Amino acid sequence: MKRILRDTCILSALMIFSVFTISIIWSGLTDEILLVLELFGLSFLIAIVNFVCDEMLSFSIVGNYLVKYVAVTCIVMLYGFIVGWFFRSNFWMAAIYVAVVFVLAYLLDSFQTKKDLEYINGQIKAKDAACK
Repeated sequence: MKRILRDTCILSALMIFSVFTISIIWSGLTDEILLVLELFGLSFLIAIVNFVCDEMLSFSIVGNYLVKYVAVTCIVMLYGFIVGWFFRSNFWMAAIYVAVVFVLAYLLDSFQTKKDLEYINGQIKAKDAACK
């Protein structure tokens, strides 16, 4: 399931990028296309932060998620101010947006982890049964 979701996201991104490239060439940069390109840029920055956190931090799972949440929220706020998504009066919206995405990502991650553990435990039991 994780591979299907990943492949779907990659294919969707390629399709959006291709369609928008043709649209930009054909009719120029519209507000909608600019928004999606800004979201792609933000996603790239967040992916870098997640990679760095995974490689450099050795906290517990909860600690790791908290550090990532704070880091990503700060990046979204800063990026949102730069591109004009947020104003000083509604900066708190970034924390809500990030929280919703994190909850969904956590649920997907925990579901996949549970399936992986069940598979590994099944393999261990099968090897133990074969050795006896």
